[in-house]
Amino acid sequence: MRIRLWQVLIMLDLALAGGLAALWLDEDFDPKHVTWHAPAPIVPAADSLELARIEAPMNDLARLNATSERPLFWVTRRPPPPPPPPEKTAEQQEPDPFADIRIVGLVDAGEGSGAMVLTGGKFRRVQLGEPLGAWILDGVEGMTARFKSPSSGELRTVDLKHAVQGAASGVVQTGGFGGDGPKVTGADGRVMSVAEAVAERRARKAALLARGRAVPAK
Repeated sequence: MRIRLWQVLIMLDLALAGGLAALWLDEDFDPKHVTWHAPAPIVPAADSLELARIEAPMNDLARLNATSERPLFWVTRRPPPPPPPPEKTAEQQEPDPFADIRIVGLVDAGEGSGAMVLTGGKFRRVQLGEPLGAWILDGVEGMTARFKSPSSGELRTVDLKHAVQGAASGVVQTGGFGGDGPKVTGADGRVMSVAEAVAERRARKAALLARGRAVPAK
């Protein structure tokens, strides 16, 4: 019996068509996986329905009262006021500035008046109306500074006294009417006339020049 090729191909096509029909059709020849079917319900476990017990923490009643008296988010909430500073003893009180006060300088310029004072070993600049210890600068008149006590109204005045200027220790010393003219003090402390000082300087310069010329060239 002779089998032809086209017959074999037809049989293969029929076999493939039957396989596809078995995949796509059910026993009633209806297409598979076309309609949606609801899944079977899953019953929850019995212990999953129990609620956990939450115990409220014990609150401190003292803190609760403090929060009630001063709520956290109120605008009027303020921290408690600081304790008053301890009172200074007699030793810690500011010393009397007039014990050793000395006026160093004064500025008499109306509202811009002021005084430079030396008290307690320190220089202080006090403007008109500013305090100096328990006193305030009430005014400046010429060479006098006037201070006033705000508590008692007592007035005190301090004058500006210039320091005594000592005699200048100049180098040039003038001689008497019968002398030889002005005298100068040299570097060695010797007192000589101006002519002698000029002659000594010229001699010292000439000696330096001669010494420089005597050095042999290298």
